[in-house]
Amino acid sequence: MITVGEPLYLEPLFSDKKDKYRCKVFDVKEDHLYIDYPSNEKTNRTEYFFDGTQFKASFVDKERNVYTFRTELLGRKIENIPVLMITSPKEEEIQKIQRREYVRVETMIDTSVVNQNDAYPPFNSVILDLSAGGMLLSLPIVHSVKSEDQLNCLVVFPMQSGEKLYLDLDCTVLRVFDGQAGGRQKASLQFGKLAQRDRQHIIRFCFEQQLLMKKKESVSL
Repeated sequence: MITVGEPLYLEPLFSDKKDKYRCKVFDVKEDHLYIDYPSNEKTNRTEYFFDGTQFKASFVDKERNVYTFRTELLGRKIENIPVLMITSPKEEEIQKIQRREYVRVETMIDTSVVNQNDAYPPFNSVILDLSAGGMLLSLPIVHSVKSEDQLNCLVVFPMQSGEKLYLDLDCTVLRVFDGQAGGRQKASLQFGKLAQRDRQHIIRFCFEQQLLMKKKESVSL
């Protein structure tokens, strides 16, 4: 399931820091994985860890499902480049987080919206839910948005690492519909062509929001 070249995200399990680290799978063995040295997603600096450090790891497969597993740093080795050796999970130890191609999560993120044809003035809006395929906007009380409009949305994604990702997203309005109980109208948007890196950022944000919701649900039980 885990392949060479796969981006892997690591989060130390027993640390006061909430930083996350990005690396790539260099080689896959039966009982361990080789990865390049992980870099901090917030600072982009290479980080060093002691042997025995345990991590929660996550990755996204080709079908854009998100998986997570626990792993441990076993040691270091020199291949073509310096690499780290971590334990490889058994199939039953890998947990699938996403249950369909684009998991939709509720959120409240501000966005600046521009009509690509200048059909009406730019406006600010709030994203009510989000997936890697599109999002739902709360529209201003007075607006001219209609189906098939081409929009450009500047969104700032606050990641759990403290990093803020600025994405400029091309969108098509699929539908405009009334809110509940006479509330503001909403617009469902579909993303246009997305760079793979931008799509992965959105998937990771949705993944983090899922984990936060699971934590809140477990606390409330």
